[in-house]
Amino acid sequence: MFVIDGGRKRLVRDLYFEDDEELRGLVKRLIGPLGRRLDESSPMVDARLPDGSRLNAAIPPATTRWCALTIRKFILRAHSLEHLVDLGSLTEGAARFLEAAVQAGVNILVSGPTGSGKTTFLNALGAAISSLEERVITVEEVAELQLDRHLPDCVALQARASNVEGAGEIRIRDLVRNALRMRPTRIVVGEVRGAEALDMLLAMNTGHEGSLTTIHGNSPRDALDRLVTLAMMAEERLAGEALTKMVARTVELVLQLHFEPRTGRRRLASIFEVTGLEGNVVTGNELWALEQGGEGLAWTGIHPRCLAKIAARGVAYAPPTSLESPQ
Repeated sequence: MFVIDGGRKRLVRDLYFEDDEELRGLVKRLIGPLGRRLDESSPMVDARLPDGSRLNAAIPPATTRWCALTIRKFILRAHSLEHLVDLGSLTEGAARFLEAAVQAGVNILVSGPTGSGKTTFLNALGAAISSLEERVITVEEVAELQLDRHLPDCVALQARASNVEGAGEIRIRDLVRNALRMRPTRIVVGEVRGAEALDMLLAMNTGHEGSLTTIHGNSPRDALDRLVTLAMMAEERLAGEALTKMVARTVELVLQLHFEPRTGRRRLASIFEVTGLEGNVVTGNELWALEQGGEGLAWTGIHPRCLAKIAARGVAYAPPTSLESPQ
């Protein structure tokens, strides 16, 4: 048994199961009240526990020998961009820019590897939506965002897996489509990992400016390429060239998060602004980036194109006048 605490994994030596059947019995007791099952005909299960934790279990024939149980407990340590600054995840100058961008309705994609803090960062960005005129709809596979507790008009939607009979499934894509019927000003998707990427792009293109979502990616360009690939998985089967153009015209900022396994530190590594297309490749500029050596996040000296949008929305923001020192 292993536990990840403070970003580091350690072996739990004084806690164990007598045999594989004991572990399987525990899993079945946990998922039974949730209407899920785990047996040879259904050897993998994914469920949400009452405290919001994610449970995933697999048994043979999906595994080679033993039952494998994984529980991910989500801990929200930051509720705003200011909290992220206090934690050292980004600089004050970058936080001011992101707050202005969110309030001005800039479409933002948060990218990063597993465990890099994408959901926490998305929650902090959403908390910057301050206008009473905004109606925000959040869509998640497992409810982790807490925007409905902080925003005056926010509706939280959650997906659901099918029951034992194979009925009752509610997909992320179904929720995004339903969200469009709820008169939202913005849609926040916890994470795009399938065909719902196309619905998210269409929502951003149909008047829902300022929408936010996260995606797995190792760099801003990788995240944009993966967004195109996921959108191609949709039933509509749109051409890759058309989807690339849609991404280039829709996504305005990509925030790349970085996780350091050695220290357990999570921080913003890059603010990337999409500028258009060159051939069939999405182009852009890094506005903020880690300095050489990775000591801190610093402004690159490039003025954001979205400053015009920020000014047009009447959002008070003064762009940097000189290269800021990293934190």
